[in-house]
Amino acid sequence: MSVITASFSDFFAGASVILTNAQTQPEIAAALDAFGYDADALQQGQVLFNTARTLYDSQIKEYGEQHAATQAFKEAVNQADKSYAAHRQLAKVAFKTDAQRQTDLRLNERKPLAFNAWHEQARHFYTALLADSDAQSQLARYRVTSETLQAAQAQVAQTFALNSTQEQEKGEAQNATKQRDAAIEALCDWLSDFKVVAKIALEDSPQLLEALNLGAIA
Repeated sequence: MSVITASFSDFFAGASVILTNAQTQPEIAAALDAFGYDADALQQGQVLFNTARTLYDSQIKEYGEQHAATQAFKEAVNQADKSYAAHRQLAKVAFKTDAQRQTDLRLNERKPLAFNAWHEQARHFYTALLADSDAQSQLARYRVTSETLQAAQAQVAQTFALNSTQEQEKGEAQNATKQRDAAIEALCDWLSDFKVVAKIALEDSPQLLEALNLGAIA
């Protein structure tokens, strides 16, 4: 990709000056027309500019959506894990002499840090408990009801859905960046050629070259 030494805001501001003045100042337009940059050619540059700026705005929007999705995911995991950790500890107490349930509920394993492994362990924990009425009866003494377990199971399920949304938003943000970069590269290439021709066309009119502010474009 062409190198942009200025910030995106400076880059777009400089490009806008070039395109606006090239199309609206008669002396500049006439000089450029003599070297093949007529109204249609300048409009091509304008289209590239409009596309690049639109995709620039879209990329910012997509990353905002990604960050919101990531925040929602993290908050859901924290809440679900808080419930899961408490229920897991209570289950360890309730089934400390029950080797079968310790294994079935995976109480003899560490609680994973990685999301996918954590989710699978928590999902299985609640699925197994809700299928075991005797186990639920033993947990009831600690005020852990079937409704409580179902609510916690729903929290765990929500984390998986939110993670999927987060991953989708990541992909869309990355794609938006690729589209933005491609559009800016096309605009940079157009401006690079234009600058060479404009300096030839306006060689004897430095004030008109200054009006194009060509130095603002890398």
